[in-house]
Amino acid sequence: MPEGTEDYIKRMSDALRSGARMLSETCPVCSSPLFSLSGELWCLKCNRRVVRVREETEATAATAPYILSSLNNTLTAKIEELNILLQREVDPEKIHKLTQTLDSLLRVLRESRRLEAESRKQEQ
Repeated sequence: MPEGTEDYIKRMSDALRSGARMLSETCPVCSSPLFSLSGELWCLKCNRRVVRVREETEATAATAPYILSSLNNTLTAKIEELNILLQREVDPEKIHKLTQTLDSLLRVLRESRRLEAESRKQEQ
């Protein structure tokens, strides 16, 4: 069996035992059957919630939280990398460039987190 198949089968059987329904719709990512769990659509193979959209604006609204979360992770990783470089740097010009870049990344991260919080509020 391919790696992860046993976990997927276990998640499916656990979900069905707990009252989930297997649907005829499939996951847009992996093409596995979707499940209805407590009123939400789930792909148990991807182990992610799936949002059904009818229009492009709904797709944008549905993907925004995931995109912003990914952006926040990327920005945080870049800030960590620059912090390490800054700790080692002794050249004042390079320190200045690093701090300017850090300042820009921190501003973008702050705005991204604000948008992510707004997006979560709109989901509720």
